[in-house]
Amino acid sequence: MNKKEERIKELKEKIKNYNEYYYGENQSLISDLEYDKLLEELEILEGKHPQYRMFDSPTLQVGSSLSNTKFKKIKHKKPMLSLSNSYNINEIDNFIKRIEKNIYRERNYGEKLSYILEVKLDGLSISVIYKDGELVQAVTRGDGKIGEDVTENIMQIKSIPHFLNEKLDLEVRGEVVLPLSKFEQINRERLDNGEEVFANPRNAASGTLRQLDAKIVKKRELDCYFYFLVDPLKYNLNSHEEVLAFIKSKGLKITNIGEKITTVEELDERIKYWGEERTKLDYETDGMVIKVNEIKFWDLLGNTTKSPRWAIAYKFPAKQVSTKLLDITWQVGRTGKVTPVAELEEVEVSGSRVKRASLHNFDEILRKDIKIGDRVFIEKAAEIIPQVVKPIKEMRTGDEKEIIPPTKCPVCHSNLEKEEGLVDLKCTNRHCRAKTQGKIEYFVSRDGMNIIGFGQKIVEKFLELGLIKNITDIYDLKNHREKIENLDKMGEKSVDNIINSIEESKNRDYSKVLYSLGIPEVGKFLANLLAEKTKNIDILMNMKKEQLLEINGVGEKVANSIYDFFRNEENIAMINKLKNIGINFSLGNESKIEENIFENKTFLATGKLEHFSRNEIKEEIEKFGGKNLSAVSKKLDFLIVGEAAGSKLQKAKEIPSIKIITEEEFFQMVKEKNKK
Repeated sequence: MNKKEERIKELKEKIKNYNEYYYGENQSLISDLEYDKLLEELEILEGKHPQYRMFDSPTLQVGSSLSNTKFKKIKHKKPMLSLSNSYNINEIDNFIKRIEKNIYRERNYGEKLSYILEVKLDGLSISVIYKDGELVQAVTRGDGKIGEDVTENIMQIKSIPHFLNEKLDLEVRGEVVLPLSKFEQINRERLDNGEEVFANPRNAASGTLRQLDAKIVKKRELDCYFYFLVDPLKYNLNSHEEVLAFIKSKGLKITNIGEKITTVEELDERIKYWGEERTKLDYETDGMVIKVNEIKFWDLLGNTTKSPRWAIAYKFPAKQVSTKLLDITWQVGRTGKVTPVAELEEVEVSGSRVKRASLHNFDEILRKDIKIGDRVFIEKAAEIIPQVVKPIKEMRTGDEKEIIPPTKCPVCHSNLEKEEGLVDLKCTNRHCRAKTQGKIEYFVSRDGMNIIGFGQKIVEKFLELGLIKNITDIYDLKNHREKIENLDKMGEKSVDNIINSIEESKNRDYSKVLYSLGIPEVGKFLANLLAEKTKNIDILMNMKKEQLLEINGVGEKVANSIYDFFRNEENIAMINKLKNIGINFSLGNESKIEENIFENKTFLATGKLEHFSRNEIKEEIEKFGGKNLSAVSKKLDFLIVGEAAGSKLQKAKEIPSIKIITEEEFFQMVKEKNKK
């Protein structure tokens, strides 16, 4: 057996194993992206060496073999095909070009083609059959030709009617999903009961629908959206747009996201739009589906063994991927809390490279049974913070190692303690450098004093050089200008921005000042509430616990925390120094900032920014009334360009109305407009 044949055999065995777990056990051993890459490699190898492609190849199959099913097997009247996947927007453009070449040039059709863009639901595909308007059968996709009869369980889903509003015979297909709000609730309950959590809503939906006890299905409150009608021409429907309206008119649920599109440019723009908007939906989506709208062309374009040629799926950057847990490091925060951080084999998730992820606390490591060397799933919580979801225990080799919690602070080596009734380990040294750094980063953060350009690396550098030792030293940095300018990547303009922003911070709202002090248990909402109720910090500092408890929204734990904070001598000394510096500690003395200086203006950032993350600059733009766009078009007013800007910059140069600015110029715009 040569190397090519060996690799084909290896890929076939791996993919079949993953399929059995995914379809049969409702478990994902790898991410969709990793799976698609393996399948693509197998397709390429089999294409080059067709003599090694056998009838049982995963490239010729849809779904699983149903070898371990607990349900009755049912043959589909019409095969349930899967969609071809693309992770590159250029491949979508090529898909459109291939179709239009086929229709226009080779078939000589003169009419303009249109397409329907829909969200791609990440759940379990289902085919539901109605006879004389009554639901009589529901079948899973299975291997595409034969599925499982799950009629009784489907009957438990409230959004699937048992009777249509018209006595019709029809077969509709859709996706059973678990709403995200329900998914979170179920996982919380499973944790409380000591059960293993579901890795994602898709696995939860699939596992639920395959329960032999229909009561469990009813309790978990699954949902279903329909998107396909078998034999639409039978009902005099000539377009997919008409099909969706027809399905809805019969009392069946659709997503109501089915946009008719005629140009590649509009398609690209709408895909990017939904890439951001999908986070507002209460169901999991992993991409967009593009279908030829005119049904008469479907048969003409035909199908491959697995997929229709008239439709394709664009997959968003993977939200959840698997990678190897290499080690655990321990991070110390501003309160002394010691948090485990997963050190990972670098992997791409939600469009960015990730090699570290949160594990929250040691109790969570024990609860999830995570070990060093595990293959783990990671995802971005709220699309921002990477976190470890769970280990893939089925892939353990026996070489994995238990994780041992530290007994000493990893920064100052002082003893660690666990407060009674709490799960977190804490450093006992009040002068721990990590605590100091955390407090300073919190103080200068966007939600706090919003000192622009004062990020984590700058704080680390200033502490290392002794330029600052505490929060109040920030306001003395203007006297160390020469030293700062000599630092790497700190030119004159950057130093100007930091020093100017430090001076401007003296006039921040009283509520922001309260938040920036880092009073335990006091977040943005409570800081606003306390500012409104107390009017100035002297009143707040002298309030008794009983008075604090009279404020609606302040409980005993919060009242104790606030009271204790203002009885700490170091905190009192810090506040007095900040008062002398000129920080605003009362309501009504805030500087008047024009909140809508960017009203009716649109922005887009590209390349690597020095002072902002991509989300931070979007928030800054929106704070001043501007609007963020996801793509370069004639609707764009400003393109903010960072290092290594690529195609967006080139495209913007071709549109004269777009003003291309640097990050420094954006700072200047904010500064100048706020002076007016």
